[in-house]
Amino acid sequence: MNESKGKASGLLAMTVVVTIYGVSYISRAVISEYLSTIAIVGVQMGIMTVLFFLYNLITKKDMKVNKKDIPMIVISGLFGTTFFHGLTILSITEIGATVSSLLYGFAAVFALLIEIALFHRTKTKLGIGSVVISLAGVYILMGVNLQNLASTNFKGYAFCLLSIISWVIYCFLCDRVSDQYEKTVLLGYQALAGAATTLPLLLVFPVSPSAFTMPVVLGNLLILGVFNSTFAYFLNIYAIKKIGVTLSNMFLNFLPVVTIIISMILYGEIPAINQIVGGVIILVAVFLLDQDQRNVEQMK
Repeated sequence: MNESKGKASGLLAMTVVVTIYGVSYISRAVISEYLSTIAIVGVQMGIMTVLFFLYNLITKKDMKVNKKDIPMIVISGLFGTTFFHGLTILSITEIGATVSSLLYGFAAVFALLIEIALFHRTKTKLGIGSVVISLAGVYILMGVNLQNLASTNFKGYAFCLLSIISWVIYCFLCDRVSDQYEKTVLLGYQALAGAATTLPLLLVFPVSPSAFTMPVVLGNLLILGVFNSTFAYFLNIYAIKKIGVTLSNMFLNFLPVVTIIISMILYGEIPAINQIVGGVIILVAVFLLDQDQRNVEQMK
């Protein structure tokens, strides 16, 4: 019964995470017109760091960490903050929020590949088939024109795929250290790693202070810094411990639904048919992947 409740709470947590992330894709697209990628990530991580450290101090959390865990915490922070958010913003700038969110379904497949390669997960026909199907979906979604490869925005898709890889690596790293510390303490130090690697760059790439007086900038920074980077990160780590890395990433396939609905309501943006078809194929592949995971767990 407790295991069932734990899984239900993990699924609920990921539902909230996906909703927040779907909205944040739109926020990144909007705010990138006013601030550079470095400025957005730096301020976002600065907000996240302050909020978590304040919370940890107020609630008197034990903020000590073992020296041996510091490299892992810093590396996970870099992958989950600096690399992930920076690459995501760059991909949205190149190919748009809707396409970036549609392609994010590949996260679960990449998580499976890592589990097979590094953690000796059992290979099954269904699992391998889901990988092949998802790759076909990615190909269709990208709209690759073999006769005119120059017409395909490979740079934008590369940024998106790299952001996905960064996020999955972050999830696996968190899974290795999150049991040893309070979630908010771990997230605070990870955010600090992100802020420390991005905020100093504002000295090289300065931002006009007047940009931060604009309501559209302040509102979207609030979404990215408070909801996306604070609440959603906490819930994501919670979900990973309850339902696992692969299933957590599978839930991210519903992210495009939120993004597409908001884009249609606010901007009247409708994805191209190949993007919808490719996204649906990736989603089907991930549902097959979920079934494969259930089968593997039953075999244990």
